[in-house]
Amino acid sequence: MKILNSSCSIFFYEGYVGVAPTIINLAKILDKCGYSVTIYATKNEYPEPGEIGKEVKTFYFGKKFKAIEFLKETNLKFFAKYKGLAPVFQAVIFAVQSGIEFLRNRIRKKNINIGVDLYGSVAALINSYIFRQKFLYLSLEIDQRPEEYKGFAIILRKLADWAYQKSECVIIQDEERFETLCENYQYRHPKVFYLPNSTFALDSQALEIDTTNFFREKFNLSQEQFPYIVLQAGMINGTVCAKPLAEAFASIENGCALIFHERVPREVGDPYIESLRQVNSKNLFLSLEPLPYDMIDRIYTSSTIGLAFYKSFKDNNDNIVKIANASGKLPQYLKYGKPVLVSDLPSLSRLIELYKCGFVIQDPSDYKEIESAIEQIISNYDKYSRNAKTCFEAEFDFSKKMEPILSFIEKL
Repeated sequence: MKILNSSCSIFFYEGYVGVAPTIINLAKILDKCGYSVTIYATKNEYPEPGEIGKEVKTFYFGKKFKAIEFLKETNLKFFAKYKGLAPVFQAVIFAVQSGIEFLRNRIRKKNINIGVDLYGSVAALINSYIFRQKFLYLSLEIDQRPEEYKGFAIILRKLADWAYQKSECVIIQDEERFETLCENYQYRHPKVFYLPNSTFALDSQALEIDTTNFFREKFNLSQEQFPYIVLQAGMINGTVCAKPLAEAFASIENGCALIFHERVPREVGDPYIESLRQVNSKNLFLSLEPLPYDMIDRIYTSSTIGLAFYKSFKDNNDNIVKIANASGKLPQYLKYGKPVLVSDLPSLSRLIELYKCGFVIQDPSDYKEIESAIEQIISNYDKYSRNAKTCFEAEFDFSKKMEPILSFIEKL
């Protein structure tokens, strides 16, 4: 499907384009369909996404505004009295910045916009009234509940409610997260599409897969000493159980190298990083320099088994509890046929039980439980690897999941 003389603006206030598979791959597909795509984002610490498409541009605006920061720092009575004005100002300023850049770009015959989460949807709403354009609501993160907004921030929430209801459709990772979104916004949108935070199938990629082992070269890991590489990609912090896993693997004696790979640059002297080294100097390797998204396959192809651990649901919000289709690393493991070990969150457990592509670990600090799971995978690796690929094809193939969304956009 090729749609000529069309454009799409993606309003993504949070700005972490380089580690947002949904944003990158959505832009890639729209580019291939003939859209001129512009992503409006804010500056951040995450790596750049690399080449997305010939007709894809990204504008980064400042997220902190000097006037607002000055008011906060000086603690003026005005600002104390009108608590919550800062986020309202930030949302409006982002919408204005995006609108100005939009005017500088060539306006196409057909224009469709996408607002990402609360701030992005408000920007899309404001620009829809100014430029008479339709927009879609894209949910990457489940927003706070209405009662958590205080003071003048309620204005922002009311605008977000309006944007959610006025959007042509909602795009979200799965039905479970949509139910939570409906509950939070107290409105059931009549049109919804489910799009996992995933990537394209291997046969859809233009680039060849790098067959070298990135981590063996980076850390000089010998096949004899470490025949298996167990990878947890993404954050390195307590949310992903980094310290319990590091401690557990220090007692595992089956030739595994445990690698944590970060998505943001981290310093060697970082206190948390140093604490991990102290609990495991035996088989833990820390990869602290992220790669751009167009090189990310080197990370996942270098592993034997993938880890997708998150803290117990009792300690986390809906974004973690219902993480399965929103986890960027999980589909990457599965795509390359890497069996997985996951924490016992319901959404993750259901996938593992359905496709038999790994094991659910009840306690990330229990080295015996982890070691047993690894040994079962290794003893029948081909079966678990095939099941991982089957899971990806059924649940996470981004191109297939985008087909009904593209058809919907074409009819707008």
